[in-house]
Amino acid sequence: MSPVKLKPESMDGIFPSSQDGGTSSPMPRSLIEQAVNRLREEILRGRLPAGSKLAIDEIRTRYRVSGGTLREALSLLVSDGLIKVRAQRGFYVAPMSLEDMQDLARTRILLECEAVRQSVKHGDVEWEMRLVAAFHRLSLVEERTMRDPVNHFDQWEQDNRAFHEALLSACPSTWTLRFVSILYMQMERYRRLTSTHNPPDRNVSDEHRALLDSALARESDRCADLMRVHIESSISVAAQIGLLR
Repeated sequence: MSPVKLKPESMDGIFPSSQDGGTSSPMPRSLIEQAVNRLREEILRGRLPAGSKLAIDEIRTRYRVSGGTLREALSLLVSDGLIKVRAQRGFYVAPMSLEDMQDLARTRILLECEAVRQSVKHGDVEWEMRLVAAFHRLSLVEERTMRDPVNHFDQWEQDNRAFHEALLSACPSTWTLRFVSILYMQMERYRRLTSTHNPPDRNVSDEHRALLDSALARESDRCADLMRVHIESSISVAAQIGLLR
């Protein structure tokens, strides 16, 4: 998404070549990437439920990949934090909890508020244009999503992420943006869970508009404060609806 190409799913340089009978041949990186992306999508969308044990043989057959390829993919998602390993019991989808969501949000606030502050300070005209375009795309889908979150959430998630990335894209710290991207991905399961339960007094579209206006006005501290409130509001919704323990 967006001008920041720092997604945790990047595979470049991770898989070395293997030796087979003295002939160097690359590991099937494309197959591993496909398996990683498919597993990640099924976990984030809840098709593989939180806390469930992964049926390795069933997944391998369904994905039409070898056991070695699937194990490589699972190992990468363990490092992402979406999959857990239990001794002698195999692979499980990482559980979800209010405590975990709060921890992710607190960490996201620490990094993302500073990232947006720096981005607003360093952004140029091209950054403003990307930000306005991303907000426009998001605003088009936001009203439809509020009316029908089940059928429009996927598009909203894509455009919401693009807006947040555009907002942060002028931050000069590559590492900050990398970690923010990881945290944002981890929060997707929680956004999906709470997407149909936003209280009537919360208007996410207005929150995004306020972020845009403060960024374009170069009010870096105000934009950072608005980002903190924006993230904290999601925690409040999760606590109110009682779907997490």
